Amino acid sequence: MRVRVLLLALIYLFGLPLAASAQAVWVEVIGHAIATDAKDKPAARRRALADALISAGMAGGVSMKGHTVVDKGRVVRDLTMMRAAGRVLRYDNLGEAWAGNTIQIRLRALVAPLEGPACGPRRHLVLVALAPNIRTSPNAPAWAATLGAELYSDALERLGRKRSVTLDKVLTTAQQPISKTKNTSMSYASLTRGDVRLQGGDTQLATWFEIDTEYGAGKGRQLVMRVQMQLIEGTGQITERTLSNAVKLPGTGPISSALGARRPKLKAKLAEGFVEILEGMIDMATCTPVAAHVRRAGNTLSVPVGSRQGLSRGALAFTENPASDFEALEIVKLTRDRATLRPLDPALPLSAFDGRMVRFVEAGK
Repeated sequence: MRVRVLLLALIYLFGLPLAASAQAVWVEVIGHAIATDAKDKPAARRRALADALISAGMAGGVSMKGHTVVDKGRVVRDLTMMRAAGRVLRYDNLGEAWAGNTIQIRLRALVAPLEGPACGPRRHLVLVALAPNIRTSPNAPAWAATLGAELYSDALERLGRKRSVTLDKVLTTAQQPISKTKNTSMSYASLTRGDVRLQGGDTQLATWFEIDTEYGAGKGRQLVMRVQMQLIEGTGQITERTLSNAVKLPGTGPISSALGARRPKLKAKLAEGFVEILEGMIDMATCTPVAAHVRRAGNTLSVPVGSRQGLSRGALAFTENPASDFEALEIVKLTRDRATLRPLDPALPLSAFDGRMVRFVEAGK
């Protein structure tokens, strides 16, 4: 029976937050790498640094998952997957030394659980706000018709003030987001609407508002607002949150209808929690590593993320590959919207990375 152990290198490297998690611990780790020749030494140093970061993540524990395939009573595949359970919040380089063609790097790293609340320097979110989908029942009072648009507009204004967010595009109702690679030269609808091309590293914000009246048990006539919010990453990952608020409406007689003093309070009650939930989604998104799918074009590997998302030339990319152990790649060229990658192991074929998801960690210069 053949047993393969796959080390899935999902180590998320963040800087130290103002108040580190109480669960975080300091560990000292050592990484090694061998250079094939003098020209390979810079890449060997990155391999050693990657090795040390993986060891630091493993110091936070591991999670195991087994997968066994049996055919006619015989085990034909036995796969054990081992995943690092810690993430590196911060590390200090305690020293590095060469002995012939072998380099050793020693790090002191602050490691916290993967699911912990700690977060350091945030990735930069390039946000494309899709036009909100607002449905207001004809039974709702007239002042409720503008509530969804007002909340949406106020939320975008607040998001635009965040340092970790670039509000790149705000689409109108007539506009639709389309892939950067889609050919629309013969599309009359796209030409007349002015559809917006998305970059691979963009994050879309989609919102749905539904405002209607209901009769609650013992509460009389109520105005109910339900909101659905989605963040759609370029990788296809979707984060979704919902909100539902209700307020009791005043009477419908001529005197009650003339009294509008309660409207600001009713609006505030319906909006309660909307901004907090949306900002919480953004904060969670910016606290995750930059991620993208690798694409191969000839002898080049690249990802559709770049300096706009906060990447630097010193970042390393880690990928999962079911056919082998973890792989690491370095950035050889960086633009605003694209990074060209090169495997740290020159023996690996470029085809092994095509279509793979990579997550970036900052590893210094």
